[in-house]
Amino acid sequence: MTTLLFFDDLRLNRRDNIERRIGRPRLLADAVYRDPAHETPWGYPTVFYNADTRLWRMMYQGLSPPVKAEYCAALLAESEDGLHWRPRDTAGEIDMPGRFASNQIIPSGEFNEFPTCYVDELAPPEERIKGLVVFSCAKHRLATRLWVSADGLHWKLKKGVEWQKPGADPATAVFWNEVRGSYTFTSRPTCSDRRIAIYETRDWQTFTKPELVIHADALDTPLTEPYGMPVIPYEGVYIGLLWLFHCVPQVKGSSPHKFLGGHVDCQLAYSLNGWHWQRTLREPFIPNGCPGEPDSGCVYPSTWAIREDGDIDLYASACTHEHGELPEGSGSILTYRLRRDGFVYLTSTSGPGVVGTRALAWNAGEAELNVQCSGGFVRVQVTDSSGEVLPGYGFDNCLPFSGDSRSWIPSWKGNRLMSSLPARTLRLEVELANARLYAIRGDFLPLTAGECWRIEQLGETPSPRPGF
Repeated sequence: MTTLLFFDDLRLNRRDNIERRIGRPRLLADAVYRDPAHETPWGYPTVFYNADTRLWRMMYQGLSPPVKAEYCAALLAESEDGLHWRPRDTAGEIDMPGRFASNQIIPSGEFNEFPTCYVDELAPPEERIKGLVVFSCAKHRLATRLWVSADGLHWKLKKGVEWQKPGADPATAVFWNEVRGSYTFTSRPTCSDRRIAIYETRDWQTFTKPELVIHADALDTPLTEPYGMPVIPYEGVYIGLLWLFHCVPQVKGSSPHKFLGGHVDCQLAYSLNGWHWQRTLREPFIPNGCPGEPDSGCVYPSTWAIREDGDIDLYASACTHEHGELPEGSGSILTYRLRRDGFVYLTSTSGPGVVGTRALAWNAGEAELNVQCSGGFVRVQVTDSSGEVLPGYGFDNCLPFSGDSRSWIPSWKGNRLMSSLPARTLRLEVELANARLYAIRGDFLPLTAGECWRIEQLGETPSPRPGF
């Protein structure tokens, strides 16, 4: 199956009265987690399901009052449903010198910050979970260490592994890059350099040098600085959760860079190959909440889980105050719920609109549309590669859909379905009236004009081009 998402118009040939908008995950108000003894404004949670215990586990960073770096702890919580958490008491299972938290999992003297973990499904079981640890090796200089675990509870130091030289401020994130066949990192280029760099490894022993991929530009609000970018590999696209620090002007201060004050929210970036990145509309994907709400100051989504229905739970650390202001009780870990494919969508602006794909090499089966149109309707028509409607497959013959479906299958009068068509080149056009289109799925391959011509005139079968 191929999935068309609509971050841009790359796969489109027609847009009549159609607007692109950023999706908005909703905060689950009953799933706010506050560690009873630690602040989590920079918790950077990592969530995974432990099949052995049939529980969800969450590793995160906590700060003990008074909030200082030397009181930073790597902590563990558990949940039956991945939403409602309780600290996991590890004292009876882990002998830890200098322990100061009941749910601590790594001795605090081993790091300054425990910024993030990576659940590596390709690793040997004993190294499935990787803890990317940062520590101070000299004043204003950071170094890195790698801790590994099978279960998120028992950890060991992987000696001799420095995953970034020199080390950078949190948060660093890792994802498996299918296109490049590598573990790909997004990080800051170096300590306090708030831009996004990228590098990779294939063996967790040798690492390429960071390359710059994103920095603030003239379309960003004044004094904005990228703070971090976890990446979701999703349906053939890599989606960056780009944290943006909207700084306040600094004329004088104890720090040589902007630190105290300002909000952090999340926008979206995307990539076809996980290496070269584009920005979307400069609008928050996860905005700050209203004053007093748990995400009203800063929000840092860092991990996710896909539910059985395809919807996505996004986990974030957040705080009620602006950047660097950490009063007691200000931090929490939140869960947001996103509709399947709900990162961006297309919608008609006023009255019906039409969106059409470029030519597709259609193989077989049905088209599936993720649509939301409870107060409107959606119709589909099928054309040949030049735009001529196939007999019986026009908008007027389509049975309109009104409702909410993540996998609506269009049909036409006379019991016509897409599966009735032979393998061929075609285009799909979707009419939206007070409706949202999130994705199109099917057994097809998007074509360039040259590929389409070679299929139709020479009978050449195109090959998929991952990353393009």
